Amino acid sequence: MAGPQGVDPYLNFRFRVEIDGIQQPGFMECTGLGSHVEVGIAKEESAGAVHKLPGKVSYPDTTLKWGITDSKEL
Repeated sequence: MAGPQGVDPYLNFRFRVEIDGIQQPGFMECTGLGSHVEVGIAKEESAGAVHKLPGKVSYPDTTLKWGITDSKEL
């Protein structure tokens, strides 16, 4: 059953996902956002200095829960 015209059913959802420019589903809960950068150390023998350099970047798995959509493509 359709709701009143002009009411957006996605307003109560905190997260939207955009794929190829299309914002389709809405989600209530999103966990796992973040990143981790490994730190490498480079020593300068002549100056005796130690430099920290960015290394490998990794991302945790992202989990979306309590979603709603009116599309069957996803």
